[in-house]
Amino acid sequence: MNSQDKSKIIRNITIFYIGALLLAIAGGFVMASGQEAGGLLFILSPLIMVLVVRFLLGDGWKDAGLNLNFKKQWGWYLFALLLYPVVFTLVITINVLLGFTTLTTAVSEMLPILLVGFAVQLIPRMLFALSEEWGWRGYMEPRFALLGIPDLPRYLLVGVFWGVWHFPLILSTDYTTIPMLIFLPLFMVGILLLAIIFGQMRKSSGSVWPAVLMHGMGNTLGFAILEGNLIAYNNELLGNIVPGSIVITLIYGLIAVLILRRRQQSQKHPNAV
Repeated sequence: MNSQDKSKIIRNITIFYIGALLLAIAGGFVMASGQEAGGLLFILSPLIMVLVVRFLLGDGWKDAGLNLNFKKQWGWYLFALLLYPVVFTLVITINVLLGFTTLTTAVSEMLPILLVGFAVQLIPRMLFALSEEWGWRGYMEPRFALLGIPDLPRYLLVGVFWGVWHFPLILSTDYTTIPMLIFLPLFMVGILLLAIIFGQMRKSSGSVWPAVLMHGMGNTLGFAILEGNLIAYNNELLGNIVPGSIVITLIYGLIAVLILRRRQQSQKHPNAV
């Protein structure tokens, strides 16, 4: 790659991210004024800027990962489908047993409420996940790869941009009751660990769609739980189900380590079945 091509990639990444961040900040100000439209502007900001750089600035769609690759990569789709149901079940169970979280509804009544909430949330949350993932894993990941940034540093770099992009949402809403000086660093740790998981899935599957599916499942299920008022926090720092809470962050860390170990083993034995 010549220096001109590299400069164009860096320029367009910069335009993409600054544009997405400015739109997110604008959305945050609108949300802070009590207007729900700000949330829509915030969540659509990566998609808007992806359309700008890919259509208007000449990046095209070749590396966007829009091929499903389902036949060869069905295992990643299964992983994407099941990760959050398993993680949330595990986290809530641990937190209830340790007293960090209380169930507000009888277990026998939770499933119908959860299913209704899931059905209501599914389509919008999947669309919002598409907006994010077409930006972070569909655009930034392959663009940084073209610059020759190795896998793990690339995942973490995308994670930093991804995490900071959330700050306007966090700071303009009642996202958490944890003091920001404590919450934001923990949130960034959780996001960086998730970026490893999402990034490796994007690379291994060769498609952005498993990331869209997993992100959408996480948001759909999370909002169904929280808006259904199925749990109450006795200790939000330990018991929350969003990144920034200690128990779920530790679980994300374990999953990230397992994925990286699997990656190392596959690199050592590329022909192993």
